[in-house]
Amino acid sequence: MQPETAPATLPFLGAHFVLAIDGLASVSFSKCAGLAGEVGVEEYLEGGENRFAHRLPARASFPNLVLTQGVGPARELWDWFFEYLVGGFVLPRDGQVSLMSTVDDELTAVKVWAFRRAWPVKLTGPELDAQSSAVAVESLEIAHHGLLLAKAGA
Repeated sequence: MQPETAPATLPFLGAHFVLAIDGLASVSFSKCAGLAGEVGVEEYLEGGENRFAHRLPARASFPNLVLTQGVGPARELWDWFFEYLVGGFVLPRDGQVSLMSTVDDELTAVKVWAFRRAWPVKLTGPELDAQSSAVAVESLEIAHHGLLLAKAGA
């Protein structure tokens, strides 16, 4: 049986999103990479079975989140990064990346990727060039213990 018409839903634009980390102010970024997960595959070679190898799911892994933003006056993320360098310990924090979109003429979270036990592993300041009028950009790389798609608006 064929549907009469296709659903009239349009995909969300990826242009506006917010990073929220427990205990820190929410921050808007211009780029976010690393919203991914992968399940490894382990091959098991069964004795006497030469036609194929059994393929079994193995450990899951998640890449670091890499967030890029224009340099502004806020310094909370820098302070979080330097906790380890100054005190030898960094407090892992839970957080989320929320994709924002206009729904009923109001900006609201439409997709939320939650991560847990995260800490900053790399902080890159802007490349400064006196001959350029481009926006000064910094990036933050965050390691974490997994992503899940959380309920938007929760």
